[in-house]
This record gives sequence, C-alpha cells and structure tokens, in this order.
Amino acid sequence: MKLKQNNINKSFYIRILMILVIGVLWFSNSYTQNRKELEQKRKQNQKEIEYTNSLIKKTRMEKKNSMNQLLVLNKKISVREELLNTMQSEIQYLDSRIKILIDKIDSLEYDLKKIKSVYAKMIVFAYKTRSTYDKLIFVLSADNFNKSYRRLRYLQYYGEYRQKQIEQIIKTKTEIKNILEQLKEKKTQKEQLKSETEKEKLALSKDKEEQTLVLNSLKKQESELLKKLNSQKKADKQLQESIKALIAEEMRKAREEAERKAKELAARKAKENASKHNAAENKEAVANTNKTENNNKSLEILLTPEEQLVNDKFEANRGRLPWPTERGVILSSYGEHEHPVLKGVKVRNDGIYISTLPGAKVRTVFDGEVSKVLAIPGKNKIVLIKHGNFFTVYSNLNEVFVQPGQKVKTKQSIGTANTDPDEDKTYVELQIWNGNIKMNPELWISKSN
Repeated sequence: MKLKQNNINKSFYIRILMILVIGVLWFSNSYTQNRKELEQKRKQNQKEIEYTNSLIKKTRMEKKNSMNQLLVLNKKISVREELLNTMQSEIQYLDSRIKILIDKIDSLEYDLKKIKSVYAKMIVFAYKTRSTYDKLIFVLSADNFNKSYRRLRYLQYYGEYRQKQIEQIIKTKTEIKNILEQLKEKKTQKEQLKSETEKEKLALSKDKEEQTLVLNSLKKQESELLKKLNSQKKADKQLQESIKALIAEEMRKAREEAERKAKELAARKAKENASKHNAAENKEAVANTNKTENNNKSLEILLTPEEQLVNDKFEANRGRLPWPTERGVILSSYGEHEHPVLKGVKVRNDGIYISTLPGAKVRTVFDGEVSKVLAIPGKNKIVLIKHGNFFTVYSNLNEVFVQPGQKVKTKQSIGTANTDPDEDKTYVELQIWNGNIKMNPELWISKSN
C-alpha cells in the first residue's frame, strides 16, 4: 500500500514538474522574441540618432540658426524619447525575467530540500539493512511466497529509486547553478541598461536646451518664415497640378487605347458573324461593342498584363518598399501639422521629406517606367515613375539620370538630392499616388533604410 502511494506521489510530482517546465519554456521563448525585437528597435533608434547628429553637425557650420536645424533637433529628440521608452521596456522585461528566475531557484531549492530529506531516510533504512543477511531475513520472513516476492521487488525498486534520487539531487544542484548564472547575467544587463538610460536622459536634456535656443532665435524671423512658407505652398500647388494633369493624361491614353482595341475586336467579330449568322445577331454584337466602350470609360487606367503585374507587386510590397535614399531621416511627415515655429499656422505635406547628406543618390522604390521629368521653382527637378496604377514622385533633385519612357529597376539611381545653400540642407520629397489619390508614403516604405 505504501509502495502504491509512493508511485502515485511520484506520478503527481512528475506531472507538476512537466507543467512547470513547459510553462518556463514558453515564457522563455516569448521573452527571447520580445527582447530581440526591443534590442533591434534600440539599435535602430541609436543608429538614427547618430545620423541626425551628423546632420546637426553639418547645420552648425552655419552661423545662423535655421529651420532645418530645428527640424533635425525635433527629430533627434523624438527618436531619443522613443529610445528611452524602448530601454525602459527592456528593463521591465529583465525585471520580469529576474523574478521568474528567482522564483524558479526558490522552487528548486525547496525541491532539493525535500529530495535530501527523503534520501536521508533512505540512507537510514539502507544502514539498518546494510548486510545481505538482513535483506535475506526481510524477504524470507514474509507469510507466503507472494509476499516474499513483493519484498524482493521492493528492495530492487528501492535501490533503483535511491540511485535516481542521487541523480536528481545532482541534476537539481546543476540546474540551480545554471539559473544563478543566468540571474547574474540578467542583473548585469539591467545595470548596464540603467546606466545607458541615465546617459540618454542627460543627452535628451541637452538636446531640449539647444532646441529652445534655436526656437527662440527663429521666432524673431517670423516674417521671413512666412515668406518661405508661402513660397513653398505655391510650389506644392504647382506640383500637385502637374501630377494630376499627368495622371489624367495617362488615364486618357489608356482609355483611348482600350477603346481602339475594343472596336477592332468588335468589328472583327461582327464581320465573322455576318458570314455565319443573320442581321439580328450582328445587331447584338454592335450593342455589346457599345456596352464595352461604356465600361471602358468608367475605368481609371486600363493596364496591359505586364503593367498589371507591376501594379500587383507594388501593392503587395506595401510597408516593405525601400527608401528613396540609402541613408536619411524623415523630418516632416505626410498630412497636416502645426508649424514648428509659427503659432496657429498649419503646414500640409503631400508626401514625406527625407533629410540626407549632400550629394546623396536618389533611387526608385520599385520597378516602373519614367512618365515625366520636369522642373518647378522651389521643387527643383522632379521625376515621376509609373508602377501600373501607382505613381511615385521624387522632387528636389539636383541632377536627373533618367528620361521619360525609360524602364527602371528597384533601387536604381535616378538622380542626386539638391542642397539648399541658404540653410545648408539636403532633402528629397517622396510622394505616392494610387491613381489620382494621394497615399501616405510612410505606410509604404520599410521602417528603416
């Protein structure tokens, strides 16, 4: 009866242990994945801060504080705050991991204490039955053969179980040692992160002090800033009109081509039907032709199979398109925003403004065909590329390497970014259109370049 109870207890402890192990493994895998994502995000933030530092260093060469300097500082502060949040999340993950490890150690030490206690009793029993004679008497003193056999099996099982207890003690001690090493490592990582966090907080404070100085300086130049803003709005409007006109022209050409092909096909079918069928059927063919023409007029851009394939692939890569520059940071996002200096003044962007270094190459974000190359005051040179129903627009180029009708590949250089000598800033504006609808480029390009 006692042996049966021991077996039940043993089975119960094994099930509990398996549940704990599975739980720990699941948490460990989940933790590893989350920690890896946080580390990647932290490294990307640090990389972006380093790049903004190089942009700020460039603008500081100018004696006068500029709007570009303020925008770069704003971006740097935003990224540094995000970095601090990421580091804080990492510390929280480490804290939770440390707690799990401490709880696991406590559990293992409790188990070790119980195992040692059981083993001590086994040692006492083994001492009392240490001789072969004692064991033999224990077996032969049973009332019948069956009981003698059970006692013999019990002694055999008892010996095996004692050996397993020794192995379990060694295994548990080893596991405790390994977990203690992990705990030490996690605590070291936490202390390093806390130290880095304090440094980042100090750097953020200095950035904000510089931001305040530049902002106060720019507030004294309100009239000049308003003049530049109005000039930019004028250039933006002219660009939008040019893009819309181009897309409308593409639609018209595609519709005319589709109608021409539909008429040719209908005429050919009508001619074939005339030799085989009566006039009534010919009349039906003409009606079908008119129906096809009306349907074609309702479409925006009718694509060839090759163009449709490019269109579908472009759409399938939403959120994964490469940046139009090898290195850069987004200083001004898509949509409507408060002006960084002028109170109550709204700024609307039809695309995103990516700040980069002088002489940077501008590249296409996907395979396509160059639709137009033009120049607009305030936007410099502009390249429009067609990707099926989609269009990408690259403005503020100094040089252009492509021409209308040319096929281009993903990441192919199409020009160089222009540098504004007044503010010593270099940027590229990227716009994405789906037909005649403007899209937010940040939702289409990858998170990092």
